[in-house]
Amino acid sequence: MESLRDRTIAEFLSALGSTEPVPGGGAAAALSGALAAALVRKVAALAQKRGRNVGESVERAEAFLQKFLELAEADSHAYAAVVAAQKSGGGELERALTRAAGVPLEMAQKALGLMDLAERLLSLCPKSARSDLACAARLAWAACTSALYTVDANAQSLKDEKFRAELGQARSELADLAEEKAAFILAPLEEELSLWLGERDSNPH
Repeated sequence: MESLRDRTIAEFLSALGSTEPVPGGGAAAALSGALAAALVRKVAALAQKRGRNVGESVERAEAFLQKFLELAEADSHAYAAVVAAQKSGGGELERALTRAAGVPLEMAQKALGLMDLAERLLSLCPKSARSDLACAARLAWAACTSALYTVDANAQSLKDEKFRAELGQARSELADLAEEKAAFILAPLEEELSLWLGERDSNPH
């Protein structure tokens, strides 16, 4: 399987839109996270350039970016293993499904971590980069929720009831936390970004 890192954007999108099983939604979720991380890195770097103390935010955002690229590869390999196990009919399917559910769960966890980093930059974000930070928050939220759909798809066929229950609890907690975090980050950003629209009449009739 050709490395996703070696593909152009056009090549990746062509592969994503093909009838092949990989890359699929999990890889798309991971790349959404990578896009979000790149934007968080931009915001942190711009704030740092203006003399604001961002700590290690630039380096942390870059680490998130690289991790999401790794997870995009891992997800594709994990689901390819599921497809192979389904064809072989051996006892490897449960193990492959466990891995295929675990990788996107890690994606969702990383996306939530990236949102934490984005939140720390709220008060440091330059005015010119508010839309970048808002976009990053939306993309990170999308990465989290999209990754959790991939967890759902693979968990449905798992036979280990205890593991399914643990996975389900982790999945629900991540979904709730991501929604709360995204709302907290986006509220002030969207309020500022929409000022140019003025007051809109909620009852135009």
